[in-house]
Amino acid sequence: MGVIDDFVSEYERQFDFWDASARMARGLLESALASSGLRAIVTSRAKSVDRLADKLHARSRKKPYTSVTQIRRDIADLAGVRVALYFPGQMNEAERVIRSTLDVQQDKRFPPDGPSVGSGVGTPETVTATGEQPPSSGTSVHRQRFSGYGARHFRALIPDSRLGPGEDRYASALVEVQVASVLMHAWSEVEHDLVYKPLEGELSSSEYALLDQLNGLVLAGEIALEQLQKAGDARVTVAETPFRNHYELAEFLRSRLSARDVDLTDATLGQVDVLFDYLAEQHSATASSVEPYLDLLERDFERRPVAAQLADLMLSGNESRYNAYLRAMSTSRHPSNRRRTTTVASLKADAPQALALGEFVAAWVLLETLLKDLAQSDEARLPPLPVLFRQLVARELITPEQYTELNMIRELRNRVIHGKGADAPSERLSEAAAWLRDLTRTIERNAGRG
Repeated sequence: MGVIDDFVSEYERQFDFWDASARMARGLLESALASSGLRAIVTSRAKSVDRLADKLHARSRKKPYTSVTQIRRDIADLAGVRVALYFPGQMNEAERVIRSTLDVQQDKRFPPDGPSVGSGVGTPETVTATGEQPPSSGTSVHRQRFSGYGARHFRALIPDSRLGPGEDRYASALVEVQVASVLMHAWSEVEHDLVYKPLEGELSSSEYALLDQLNGLVLAGEIALEQLQKAGDARVTVAETPFRNHYELAEFLRSRLSARDVDLTDATLGQVDVLFDYLAEQHSATASSVEPYLDLLERDFERRPVAAQLADLMLSGNESRYNAYLRAMSTSRHPSNRRRTTTVASLKADAPQALALGEFVAAWVLLETLLKDLAQSDEARLPPLPVLFRQLVARELITPEQYTELNMIRELRNRVIHGKGADAPSERLSEAAAWLRDLTRTIERNAGRG
C-alpha cells in the first residue's frame, strides 16, 4: 500500500471522530450565532472517504506525497462547518462570533487581496472554496468579469472550556469553518463540482462564461440581500409594534448603535435572545421601550456586551424582573449557558450551590433597591452601576476600600446573572452575600436611613 492508501485507511478508522468534531463545532457556532441575532444556516460534515481519496490522488499527480505526515499537514478540512449567512453585510460580526467561540489558528479570505476582476480561470488568482487551482487546459478559457468565490475560511480548534466531561480528545481536532452568504455557498457548490470534479471532460469556454454570469447574478443577489437587511432595519427602528423575534431586536440595536457611532464589528451584542425573552415577558419588546436606555450604555462592549448592559439597566433592584430575566437565561440558546434556574426563589431551593446563588442574588437586589431609593427616582432608567458606586464614594456613604470590594463583587454578580457563575464556589457567594448585606446597612446608616 502507498502513503495515500495508508492515510485513507487511517482516516476511515477515525471517521466517527472527525464527524463528531464537526458536529460539535457546528452546534457551538449555531447556538452562538443565533444567540447574537445573526441569521444563518449552519451545517457540518466529515469529509467523504471517497472524495478524500480522489483529492489526494489528484494532488499527488502534481506533487507526489512521500509520507502520511506530509498528507496530514496538507489536508486540513477533514472536519468542516459551513455557515451560510442570510445577510452578507453581517460577515464581520459573524467572524467575531467565530473567533469568540472557537480557537482560530488560521484564516483566509476569498478572493485574495489584490484585483481579481478580469483574471482568467486557470490563473493563480482563481480558487474555489477549497483553495484549489482549477485544472489546466490547453484550450482557451473564458476571462472572468466577476470576482468569483467570496468567503472567509477559518481553521480552528474547539477550546477546552467548550468541552464537557469525557470530550477532551476533541480538543486536538482542527475544524475548517467556511463563511459566505447563502447565495455564494450555492454557487460555489455548482462551480466546484463542475470545474474541479468533471465527470465528462473539461468545461468549454461557453460553460465557463455561464458560470461567470451566474457569479454576477449571485453578487447582484448579495447586494439585494444587503438592501433587504437595511429595509428591515428601518422597519424595526420606527415601529411601535413588538419585535417579532430576537433577530429583529438585534437588527434594531445594530442600527441604533451605528447611528451613535458605535462600531459593532469590533464589539459584541451578547445574548440578545435572553434579552428578547425577558422583554417579551415584560411586554416591553418594542423600540420605544429599549431606546431610552441606549444613551446610558458604557462603551466597554468587549467586556460588557450590549445585551447584558441593557438587562442590568432594566432590572434595577426589582426582584420580579430578576425572576423574569433568570427564566429567560434558563432557556438561552448560547452554548456557555449551563444554568437551569428559573427564579430567585428556585435558586434558594435545594443544593448548597443553589442556596448560595439565591442568597447572593437576593442580597444584590436589596442593594440595588437602596441605590434606587437614594437616587430619588421613580423611573427604572437609573445611571449605570459604576456611576452610582462613584456617587456613593463622593457622598461619603462608603469608603474607597469598600468601593474597590464592591466593584469586585459586581464582577461576580455579572457572571452569576449572565450565566457564567454556575461554578462559583458556594462559600464565595455566601461571603459576598453577607458582605453586601453589611454594606447595605452601612449605607443606610450613613445616609441617615438606619
